[in-house]
Amino acid sequence: MLLEFTKMQGVGNDYIYVDARQQKIEQPAHLAKQLSDRHFGIGADGIVLICPPELGADVTMSMYNADGSEGLMCGNAVRCVAQWLIERKEVTGNLVRIATKSGVKIVRRLRDNYFSVDMGTATVENVQLAGMHDLTAVSIGNSHVVWFPKFEIVNYDIKRLGRRLEHSKLFPQGTNVEFVRVIGDNQLQMRVWERGSGETLGCGTGACAAALASVVRGFCNREKLIRVLLPGGELIVDCMHEHVRLLGPAWTVFHGVVEVDEGIHEN
Repeated sequence: MLLEFTKMQGVGNDYIYVDARQQKIEQPAHLAKQLSDRHFGIGADGIVLICPPELGADVTMSMYNADGSEGLMCGNAVRCVAQWLIERKEVTGNLVRIATKSGVKIVRRLRDNYFSVDMGTATVENVQLAGMHDLTAVSIGNSHVVWFPKFEIVNYDIKRLGRRLEHSKLFPQGTNVEFVRVIGDNQLQMRVWERGSGETLGCGTGACAAALASVVRGFCNREKLIRVLLPGGELIVDCMHEHVRLLGPAWTVFHGVVEVDEGIHEN
């Protein structure tokens, strides 16, 4: 069966976007695993279904990671959904309301392909794991744990520790893991191990978590914008107020049609 899709990315955090208002998705978890495979599928960090609106939003965003697990929120994906709607002229103006598993997110287009997202409030606390110190747990629509190692992270193999922390008993539902270095005045370098997807080139909620953890630990000044450099590009976090704001790009890569297994969807 044929499925129409759009491939989009924000700082290299790429997802496959499907209009689930027009195409009924029967098995989204299976579809995510099938399409996300970078050798036998389209290749992505997961899929995003654009669904009928809820809670007064323009649309509802439903996301699934590359392993088929359902995600709660993605700061890069929510910007891409806004770009998707604007490209199709489904919204007028520069403000888009998108319902997610973590509530309605307000997305504003600041210029072409560049957006800010009201990420809401966050909770931050220090945690300890056997053999490790200086971990910071952050919840901002989804779960994160942030570590500030004292060594360079560019060539560090994050897979082993990323998996360990992702599946730690401290986080029964799993967690995203950020490896962060302070590289300048309110500037951070970050790599991320995402729950259900492994290492990705970028993570919007992860950038917010890293910025908040850096403020709590005294590494960054809350009264200034915090720049987070990821392998896929730069995100900016504003945590000056109660609500955290994330700024970054959203790009369409290509549109396509893919053949999927029977039972994945029906017209």
